[in-house]
Amino acid sequence: MKQVNFGVLLILFAIIACSCTPIPPATPTPPDITPSPIPPSPSPEPTLPPVVGPEPSYKVAVFYYPWYRTQEVDGYWDHWGGGIVFTPPQNITSDYYPELGAYSIADPAVLGQHFAWLREAGVGIIVSSWWGQGSREDQAVGLLLDIADQYGIKVAFHIENPDGRTADRLVSDIQYIYRRYGDHPAFFRTTQSSRWNPDDRPKGLFYLWSSGSPDRQSASVEPSYWQDALDRIHALPDGAIVLTDQTGPDWVYEGHFDGMYSYAVLDKFEQDAYAWARSVPPESWYVPGVNPGFSANRIGYPEDENTPRRDGATYEDRWKAALGQDVEPTLVTITSFNEWHEGTQIEPAAVGVTDGQGYTYKD
Repeated sequence: MKQVNFGVLLILFAIIACSCTPIPPATPTPPDITPSPIPPSPSPEPTLPPVVGPEPSYKVAVFYYPWYRTQEVDGYWDHWGGGIVFTPPQNITSDYYPELGAYSIADPAVLGQHFAWLREAGVGIIVSSWWGQGSREDQAVGLLLDIADQYGIKVAFHIENPDGRTADRLVSDIQYIYRRYGDHPAFFRTTQSSRWNPDDRPKGLFYLWSSGSPDRQSASVEPSYWQDALDRIHALPDGAIVLTDQTGPDWVYEGHFDGMYSYAVLDKFEQDAYAWARSVPPESWYVPGVNPGFSANRIGYPEDENTPRRDGATYEDRWKAALGQDVEPTLVTITSFNEWHEGTQIEPAAVGVTDGQGYTYKD
């Protein structure tokens, strides 16, 4: 995963010119016959949507996927499909079709619309999917930060599990993220403490996906596998809040994670899906995930994992359940803004669009 309806929170730039007439010289000087270089034309700044909405809430985050690319903008297709089965821009790897069409995350106008929608809804943090140093998702971070900053939105990181991920590599990756992006005003920091970060340093926030299997090809690990790495990360000058997607207390006690988060709840596994909140150790973060549904038939997920949206009722039920555990969340993460493959997006979808081969995308 991990590579949702904005109804929950109605929350979402004289030039003074001065011209002076020069006094001509008494004796004319010969003209300079050396041609002046013509400066390159600056790229026009995109016109971004206005900032509309209340101040964002930094207790509400949303998982964000910066992996989409297009032939027109980037010279290649990525994550919309390509080849024989899926032929973007019309035929894409999703049960839904974006209102913005099959877009590139490198297009500032697209990001501007995304962050305008998020600001209108009052979402304060995007948790950007991140697949390692120099990855395409990493290359997208600079523009994400720049556009997010214009809307008062901050950026945290969802560290995924590419081949070769280890505990030592996690330390290196977090050091790299701090070094490369930590000084940007849109880089999310919190002074909130945890069991393993008892001070008020302004710390970055990192979600660690698939903590139980560091590498996609490796066997599962015990919580203690991460302890030394987490201790080294906590000892960095900036510290860090690192969350695990494993929801047993041993991952805090033995792994030294700062808290636990959940990603999505499917109807198939829904029974008391947030009960783990009551086992979060004291002074640790409870970060539930809320999703509006799940639909991934076109990429081969089994039918019984579908979770219908029920005209928004599913999303509302997830919020009620996440907030109804007698444990106050440190923050809530929406799953997701734009994970189109799995149909968990809250980014607006188009209505009545077909793939040109007989499939009508879901409404």
